[in-house]
Amino acid sequence: MDGLERVGVSRRAFVAAAGSAVSLSGSWSLAAGAEPPRKIPVGVQLWTLRRELADDMPGTLRQVSKIGYDGVELWFQKWPDPRELKNVLDDCGLKIASAHVNLKDILEDFPRLRDYHRAIGNTTLVIPYIPDFAKLTPEGWRKTVDDVRLAARAGREEGFTVLYHNHDFEFTTRVDGVEVFDLIFGTIEEKLLGAEIDVFFVADVGRDPVAVLRRFDGRLKRVHLKERAKPGSPFKNTELGRGTIDWDAVCAAAAAAGTEWFLVEQDCEGRPALESIRISHEFLRDKGLA
Repeated sequence: MDGLERVGVSRRAFVAAAGSAVSLSGSWSLAAGAEPPRKIPVGVQLWTLRRELADDMPGTLRQVSKIGYDGVELWFQKWPDPRELKNVLDDCGLKIASAHVNLKDILEDFPRLRDYHRAIGNTTLVIPYIPDFAKLTPEGWRKTVDDVRLAARAGREEGFTVLYHNHDFEFTTRVDGVEVFDLIFGTIEEKLLGAEIDVFFVADVGRDPVAVLRRFDGRLKRVHLKERAKPGSPFKNTELGRGTIDWDAVCAAAAAAGTEWFLVEQDCEGRPALESIRISHEFLRDKGLA
């Protein structure tokens, strides 16, 4: 047993966390006429439709299905009755890709959470955010990473896949000289915690999304397709294909790394959310991805 194994970090995970410079040669490009090696379903992160869902949950999900999306990643300010939610999704023909759930709920109320997601048929839980991250001391961050590990283990022991979703602060915050992004994924075992990479936040901190995605070969389960607006735009986020991200390269890297779902997410500041996700779906459809 080497030093890495003694501290509970696999050599593969450590190399992935340390390898910030990744060769981009040989990247597959849709624009070059190559076909994706497999069909990856496309869903919507429901935070995108938070206002519409609050007004009319069944009608909004029917519109998502009508646009052509394969499924949804669940998020609700107030979660509906599980039987109602399952019936609506089944009636719309929408699959559940995964669900964003609070870290605190996993740690403090897991039996209820487990039973709810089993009732609706969801098997993938995503830790979406660290509340009050800006107030955390280095000691607080180390405890938070331990909490993420405990949550991931609790989920795995009950048959769930548990993922962590990044924002920008994981790249801009360091603990003892190590980026929080690497602290999370480099010290929590790959068998416990998978990755949901949000491409927008990677690009917004000046990193190459393709390089980051390739670091997670075999560990990447979900990818948030969220567009970074062009300089001079009044908003930071826009519809897919109308901004600065190279989606041919991103989708190729994500497919090669094994992602199981593409998930569209929008802030929808410039137009209604259903219109925004329709534009993004048309972009993906024209690329042969939806």
